[in-house]
Amino acid sequence: MKIASIDVFPLEADLGNPIGFSQWYYGKKNNLVIKITAEDGTIGWGESYGPSHAIASSIETYFKPLLLGKNPLETECLWQLMWKSYLDFNRLGIFMGAISGIDIALWDLKGKAYDAPVRELLGGTSEPIQCYATGMYFRKGVPDEQMIPQLLTEAESYIKLGFDFLKIKIGKNLDFDCEILEAFRQNFPDTLLAADANHAYNFKESLIIGRLLEKHNYTWFEEPLHPSNLSDMAKLRNLLDVSIASGECEQTRYGFLKLAEAKALDIFQPDPAYCGGISEYLKIQAIATANHIDCIPHCWGLKINQSVSASLLSISPENPGRYEKRKFYLEMDQTEHPIRDCIFKDSHEVKDGYLHFNDLPGLGVSVDEKLLDSFKAVTK
Repeated sequence: MKIASIDVFPLEADLGNPIGFSQWYYGKKNNLVIKITAEDGTIGWGESYGPSHAIASSIETYFKPLLLGKNPLETECLWQLMWKSYLDFNRLGIFMGAISGIDIALWDLKGKAYDAPVRELLGGTSEPIQCYATGMYFRKGVPDEQMIPQLLTEAESYIKLGFDFLKIKIGKNLDFDCEILEAFRQNFPDTLLAADANHAYNFKESLIIGRLLEKHNYTWFEEPLHPSNLSDMAKLRNLLDVSIASGECEQTRYGFLKLAEAKALDIFQPDPAYCGGISEYLKIQAIATANHIDCIPHCWGLKINQSVSASLLSISPENPGRYEKRKFYLEMDQTEHPIRDCIFKDSHEVKDGYLHFNDLPGLGVSVDEKLLDSFKAVTK
């Protein structure tokens, strides 16, 4: 079997209402879909997380010529080939985002070639995966005192869908953040809650927020500090009981090894569509396990990455493990996403707060290529 073609599809869609987090507001969703076709017609679909046009260009210019004619089933060997061929430039950033999406597509193709789901190739289970709802983004132009009731109402809609774990956005300003954290715990006393600051705070601010999260029994404090501020992250972790989570901005086993050595985190959050793909995620998870750290994928984007993340959660080792198992939750973005909700013919069903795997080979998702043109992003 040989790779016959590699195609990239930068996609974008306007949102009905702009949404925001601690760093900016945006009115579009952007994604990159990758299609790898073997000579016998078998197709693998991948997804990269990051600047779609830049990653697409790197694939077309550098990785496509490197991979055409190669055996797509040799996922590990091809990962090493991509890594070594541009080692001076691809250890972090755009190139690694490209490798991630290509690797995912190769695993999807491999599963279809062997007529088996990727989770089975990984040694995983087909049991449903419990999900947490990500939402509660800031609303542009809405005063803080009006926004919090609106976000509480939004959260109630997710609980009605069966989610018992919610992740909210913080990092707007300290007054707002303290108020929303208290309001969510008061209104949802029996719901698991996590808070994501998207690296909005300095050390003193993160300590204030962290102590409030402790008081209200939040499950984790996500990206409290700048991703490179490992020394303060480690100090914060030592001072707080709430778990510290981060890693969506990190890439490769080498990046996560630094996090482990710094003793900065309780939870690794590598994004498979950015950290190096499925092949590299497995190595990151091994580092996490060896350092007694949980590894829970960051999952933002389309149903391709959703399927990848669910498949990887199906093999998550317990840390350290006990008879009554701890739950690992899959991130399930609830924000408006016309691309995600439109282009897929097949995907795994999300119902009553769980992702239920289908029995299709590969990642269990298929793309309606006729709809891709509807979301084709234009280079500016």
